[in-house]
Amino acid sequence: MAKFLKVPVDSLPASLMSAENVVHVFSSAGNSTSTRIDYNDGTTTTITHSAQTSYNLRDALSDAIVDATAQSWTNVVFEVVMPSGVTISAITHA
Repeated sequence: MAKFLKVPVDSLPASLMSAENVVHVFSSAGNSTSTRIDYNDGTTTTITHSAQTSYNLRDALSDAIVDATAQSWTNVVFEVVMPSGVTISAITHA
């Protein structure tokens, strides 16, 4: 059964992102405003957000992916616990 992460997006409905087949969750710096999820099929999800602190959004996404994949197949959507002060403005799937 597929697993998805649910995140709030400013001025838009919450967005779902795949939590399966994740290879890497990447932020270029601890205070960056962009975080990328790379999948083993070569696709990516790029999340544009306010500045994170000490990679706290990257870590929140990574933790949510681990939690999601460890749950029963009947639990398919997992809300990401957003770090304080970090808001998502856009999500691009490619």
